[in-house]
Amino acid sequence: MGEKKQKDRRKRAGEIELGPLGKEKGKITASLKAGKMVAVLSGMELMYIFLIRGQYHCFIHKMDAEDGRRKSWPVNERNTAMLDNLYSAADALFEVRFHPDMDLLGIMATAEKGIIGYLDMTGNLPAEDMDFMDWQNGEKQAETPDNITTAKEENTATEEKETEA
Repeated sequence: MGEKKQKDRRKRAGEIELGPLGKEKGKITASLKAGKMVAVLSGMELMYIFLIRGQYHCFIHKMDAEDGRRKSWPVNERNTAMLDNLYSAADALFEVRFHPDMDLLGIMATAEKGIIGYLDMTGNLPAEDMDFMDWQNGEKQAETPDNITTAKEENTATEEKETEA
């Protein structure tokens, strides 16, 4: 084998490929059976699903968080049907292709950085710290000394209005 081909093969062994996966029935299990990992985004949580030794395994955690939980199920008709229909509850699906010798936790960490970058670039990054009053104003107003009031100032203004009435 040529030296260039060996070098290209070594390079691919340490990389992952990440792409959006269509939200259609059967796509998740088809990817898993092909040896790929699927990342399911729901709100701020990511679930990474993969197939090893006849079992579906998944790791679930909030985006950019260190802790999470793990579940596994046997590959059977019931669990396959559940995964086939998971697309309907997902905000987005991603397919992760990787070399089988790679570390699964490293794959998930790398995929997550790619997913966050993709969502940020497309304007679809979920906002955990969204102020739900901002939607009334159209856009967030910067806090300046002129528009910050204290609870005491608000109570005084309310009392003045009540006195005038």
